[in-house]
Amino acid sequence: MGPRLVPLIGLLAGSLLAVATASVAQLSGRIFSHRWIHQFPAADITTADLQHALIWTRQYGGKADGVHGDETRRAVEGWLKSKGYKIADTLSKAQSAELVAEGLRQRDTFGWSTLVDDAVGFSVGIPKELTEPPKATRREDKLQYVSNGIVKHIVSVFAHNDACAAMDGYYVAFLGLKDQQVDHYARRDDWFEVAGESEGERFHTRAQCRREGIVAAFMSVPAARADELGFLFVAMANSLQLKPALAPLARPAPRVEPLPVAEGIAPRAPAPTPRVATPPPAAAAPPSAPDLSGKSASLQLALLDSVDLRPEDVFARASPSVFVVKTSTAQGSAVAIGAHELLTNCHVVETNTGATLLREDVRLSARVVSRNVEADRCVLRTETPLSSWVAVRKYSDVRVGERAFTIGAPLGFELTIAEGIVSSKRTLAPSRLFQTTAPISRGSSGGGLFDAQGNLIGITTFMLKDSQNLNFAIAAEEYAK
Repeated sequence: MGPRLVPLIGLLAGSLLAVATASVAQLSGRIFSHRWIHQFPAADITTADLQHALIWTRQYGGKADGVHGDETRRAVEGWLKSKGYKIADTLSKAQSAELVAEGLRQRDTFGWSTLVDDAVGFSVGIPKELTEPPKATRREDKLQYVSNGIVKHIVSVFAHNDACAAMDGYYVAFLGLKDQQVDHYARRDDWFEVAGESEGERFHTRAQCRREGIVAAFMSVPAARADELGFLFVAMANSLQLKPALAPLARPAPRVEPLPVAEGIAPRAPAPTPRVATPPPAAAAPPSAPDLSGKSASLQLALLDSVDLRPEDVFARASPSVFVVKTSTAQGSAVAIGAHELLTNCHVVETNTGATLLREDVRLSARVVSRNVEADRCVLRTETPLSSWVAVRKYSDVRVGERAFTIGAPLGFELTIAEGIVSSKRTLAPSRLFQTTAPISRGSSGGGLFDAQGNLIGITTFMLKDSQNLNFAIAAEEYAK
């Protein structure tokens, strides 16, 4: 267990909550995952959207995890007080829409975009209006992307043969840098944070590891403008994402991408009638055949690094990633592990090349992009971005006896949760499996087996008939490419 958190000072009018310590995937929300030219659909606002809005209105310093916990409630109260509204720990629909609209305006004012390098394997948010375009330089085993401006933004990638095992050394090195006063630090299994002041600048570093290397995102602002701009540290820390495997020595190919524009719900004028005949559009090229690995490069691997949540909080965190899957011949479940990809069993989609995803009032089309029938691993992809997804817990990190939860669609009843424990870890060629006492019923195939922090540990696969509590899930890490 790492040292206790030391509160940040001089930010958000003298107080900023420490970024939540759970190493879970960021939930981008249904609204904050896009830029909006037209009116956004207020009925689609999620808790994660409210958390992002509270970050951008300088009220919230935690993780956008979709859980309406104590920190979120305090931030809501702070925003209500700032508006002169009656204090409460929840918002009305009108207040939610007002808060989200304000947060979107603030975010877009800073030109919040995403610095992406698919070749190396990371992405992180960047305030485009306050920085110059990043320049990539390499010195031996260290790769850096430097953006100067009012906000200084640096991403450092360190190559190492067993980087997560070496994290303590990097952490101590960051703490011991000269000419800096550290007043916030945290260290857990696969990440650390260091923040403070150096040479008239407030700074914040968030570092995460994969076996192949470490990615450290650094941001600094003039100390005199920390109260105004320090909240950007929270936005950056929330946005850092790594692929399951890094390639620190790959040739860098950085790009800064604006958030995608949403069409919105404003009515559109009808297209004018053409005055001349136009040829019919060319037939669309058929989709490429799925690969045969049954794997995805979108998985974000996580380690256990926080206290257990209550079942209702596990459900709140994990259930937005679970969908009902329907084809012309079968029905099951799937779990989102990225902005466009979901994991399921091949016996759910059978020989179909596409499927329909259902969740509450959401209906999306998906296609099979990877299929390993022998291992019963299939990966689905949507063209429409998904609003939330979960991180995948490493197989070796899961302990026999810890709590586990299944979330799926047994007999077509969507979003059903059940609790049990991990009763064994087994290998049944060609896959590693979890045996669990958490019930798996017909229709739950392809759903998620989650730990007590809402991380995905397995894809629920089958149960043994005429037996008690003999349920099995394919280790979710088996899907990692």
